Amino acid sequence: MRALAAATMLAGAALPVAAAAQAMSPTRYLEAAGAADLYERAASQMVLESTADPRVREFARMMVADHARGSATLRAAAARARVRVPAAALTPLQTEWIAELRAETGLARDSTYVAQQRAAHARTLPLHQAYAAGGGAAALKAAAARIAPVVARHAELLKAM
Repeated sequence: MRALAAATMLAGAALPVAAAAQAMSPTRYLEAAGAADLYERAASQMVLESTADPRVREFARMMVADHARGSATLRAAAARARVRVPAAALTPLQTEWIAELRAETGLARDSTYVAQQRAAHARTLPLHQAYAAGGGAAALKAAAARIAPVVARHAELLKAM
């Protein structure tokens, strides 16, 4: 939970993240979005293997499907923009979150998953919103504008969990 506490503090700094995203290159945006998709799919797949909670299971299934679609949307937009999509790789924080999830079982894993997803979405939503508002590649800007409402919906669902 140590990494989660640090991430929660960083999530409160959404305005600097948004400002930085606006100046972000298309490649850097794709790296950040790819890492977010990879983490959220991996964490969700892990939780699907163990959760007994139907709400957590439903949310995790939605995460896997929505983030696979989001990744496909970004790949297609990158092709239209003629921007190479970098290989998706977890950030050090996301790697730590995955390790924390692996160490947990049962209800503790579910609780950690929900808390991590809240923090992850608090970081990812401003990324997509900012790129949609001020990104440099028109096709990626349009893709970010389509993805941001999906991420916002996830964040709202997480508030009720």
